[in-house]
Amino acid sequence: MDKIVKQHIKEYGQAPSVVVTVPGICTILGSYADACRGWSLVIPDKATLSVAISLRDDQMVRLYNATLNDRKRFNLSNVKYRKEDRWGNFPKGVIAVMVNEATVLAGMDITLEGSLLYADNQMISTASALATTLAIDALFEQKLSLTSQIRITYQANTTFNTERCKVSDLLAMINAKPTSTLFFDLQHVTYKEIPFPYGDENGQYVAIIVDSKISPNAMREEINLKRKAIDHAFEELRKHKPRGFIRDFPESDISERVTPLSEDERHICEYVLSESRLASDAANLLTTKDAPLFGKVLNRVQAGLRDRLEVTCPEVDWLTKRAGEMSGVLGAVQVSNGFSGNIMVLLSKEMLSSYIGRLEEYEHIFGFHPRWYVLSGNEPAKIVLTDAH
Repeated sequence: MDKIVKQHIKEYGQAPSVVVTVPGICTILGSYADACRGWSLVIPDKATLSVAISLRDDQMVRLYNATLNDRKRFNLSNVKYRKEDRWGNFPKGVIAVMVNEATVLAGMDITLEGSLLYADNQMISTASALATTLAIDALFEQKLSLTSQIRITYQANTTFNTERCKVSDLLAMINAKPTSTLFFDLQHVTYKEIPFPYGDENGQYVAIIVDSKISPNAMREEINLKRKAIDHAFEELRKHKPRGFIRDFPESDISERVTPLSEDERHICEYVLSESRLASDAANLLTTKDAPLFGKVLNRVQAGLRDRLEVTCPEVDWLTKRAGEMSGVLGAVQVSNGFSGNIMVLLSKEMLSSYIGRLEEYEHIFGFHPRWYVLSGNEPAKIVLTDAH
């Protein structure tokens, strides 16, 4: 917090009245399950985004991205989407929704800071819009309900910015707990907490995130295109299931070509339905702390990501394959945490140093210096400073 306070003072000449910090979200399994409203397993990640805010005595809103050293500004009487404003459109979208709802606002100085600002647009827009909503709520003492906070943030992202946004991600950011995963039922938008038993290096098994350090844009365009293909495939599948939950569609009807789909649509629907159900299986295995079977689920999902959905890359394939060759490594899977080429590896504590040693070989082959950390969760979105007028 001290860092963003100093940056805000240096930029605007006054201390912020409110500072909000929001965690990133790591979807371990079920990254594409929103397409079938299935199940997903998420945990707060260590990357964060903070928003600091103070009042002005005019109608101007100034935005300062301290991480990227970039600035934007606009007037409350003319809040419009501008492509060239890039990251600035995400907090601006929140203000636009509030202005359109006749919320009484004044000019503001806003600072954004944090490692999440290097993530993909979906993660940046979700985190920065939520943090902005919470900050403005506190600054103007609006006392918004949780439902209103989520609605404003969701509309800012989807309507103003036309960015993909998951209500489950917003709920995860708000309700995160350092040592728990959240198991989401996306059909009913409900969740339950499950203690995460692999976030402590003192345990028998530990889960680590390995960042392959490939270019941030290396996979983003490909995955965005794949998400559009997934949306289309499930639009086609829904034509053959007018009633009931699409997540319950029999996989055998797809694999045995009972349902008329193109080959691409068939592969996509098979994979997404399978991953969703495996996420549900994995939640039960977390509850029973069955690490070997949980690791097998991770490997099955990774094989599908690589072979059926085709959203991996050579670097990720190398890292997960090497993991599978080592005794004591139970499983590895590509995760969705806003950063390209990140994987989760579940392994015994005794094998940790051996696996990390293999990363030197990876660097020699691909030229990237990978980073890793224990996946131990994070705190929820929260106001860390408030001195509202």
